[in-house]
Amino acid sequence: MNRITLITRLVIANLLITVPVLASGNIAGAAQKGSLLIFPRIEARAPSNSASGITDTLISISNDYDKPVNLQCYWNTTEQHGDVGKVGLGGNAAANKIAKAARIALRNNHYMAFSFVLPKNTPTAFWAGDLSKAANKIYQLPSGIKKLATVQNVPQFNDFQDGTQANTGELRCWAANYNGTKEIHHNHLRGQATIFTFKADTTASVPIAAGQAHEYNAWVFQAYLQGSADIKHTSRPLGTPGQLDLDGKEYDQCPTALTGQFIPSGQNFGFGKSRTHISLANCNHDLREDSHAHITSLSYTVYNTAGVKFSGAHECMGAWYEADVSATFPNFTYRTLKSDSARFVIRPSSSKSCNQGSQAAAPEKDITSSGIVGVQVNDIGGQYQSSSNLIGLTNTVNTVNPLMDKILWDPS
Repeated sequence: MNRITLITRLVIANLLITVPVLASGNIAGAAQKGSLLIFPRIEARAPSNSASGITDTLISISNDYDKPVNLQCYWNTTEQHGDVGKVGLGGNAAANKIAKAARIALRNNHYMAFSFVLPKNTPTAFWAGDLSKAANKIYQLPSGIKKLATVQNVPQFNDFQDGTQANTGELRCWAANYNGTKEIHHNHLRGQATIFTFKADTTASVPIAAGQAHEYNAWVFQAYLQGSADIKHTSRPLGTPGQLDLDGKEYDQCPTALTGQFIPSGQNFGFGKSRTHISLANCNHDLREDSHAHITSLSYTVYNTAGVKFSGAHECMGAWYEADVSATFPNFTYRTLKSDSARFVIRPSSSKSCNQGSQAAAPEKDITSSGIVGVQVNDIGGQYQSSSNLIGLTNTVNTVNPLMDKILWDPS
């Protein structure tokens, strides 16, 4: 056996052992219709909320059924990870104090509930921040952009009902009955999010120039009744009012891991360097009053084109999470990978490193191995952006309990 063949077989064997397999069965995805939509990245920035640029997200949702449907929706965000994952458990007292404060902060969940009726056989659209009008006053938009108008008048994303503000977060919408007391079977929904940059934003985690726009599909979960997603069950109520079970039985199961491809950061294409931005939504989510976000630990594994595996990158996330992984982890840089292309896998788990006290022997009760959905934004020099859905995987050894993934809410 020659040396090249031996190396090739070793690489293939290593990948077969360590890499999850593609999801199958009742798993959520971005290329289907369903009863629950999750948009993992919403962005709406304006000078009034501590941003130098003007961006907004146009949400488009369609209903291809011959009857209207009521949608229950939630804007959502959570306080970010701060120093979580960057301060060692055995650090000095000051470092541990910072880590504890960061872990407490990411448990804070902020949301805004709203609902509207989506007509039969009709698409609808609305702006997240409703900043298109403000943008017209502050910045001269290209011809045609200012003519875009919302169809639905929904609450603005930025100002949450607990008095907090945020520029980025997520959106969840699902089919409900008309008095808003029960989730219903309605596998006729699909959605898209288009993020526009009307004015250059230098404060964003991925600063970009004006005139950019990129789009991704919503993550879609089908609903099941009597074990079937068949159209004959449309409009019938599901079995657990106030609770969406993402277990593959009531709704599609949430992926137990995600993967994506990227250009390692640091590569200079003559007009700027490459960067990769990740936005994730936690599938174990409590939207009830006075609730706190569930916490999960994220482990990143990166593979370069030679099949070499790089691990050791970890973060803690609450209900929603974003990171410029190019700036956060050395494993995403060209200097480390020595590769023009690479692939990563994100695996959620329960880890005591996310504890508030950071010294407990076991994970605290609100730390779970939750399923996740997400998107990535690839950026070249702040001039060229594209977004895409991450790919859902199932682990060969499933450490994520799908029965734990549920969305809890207060039916009105």
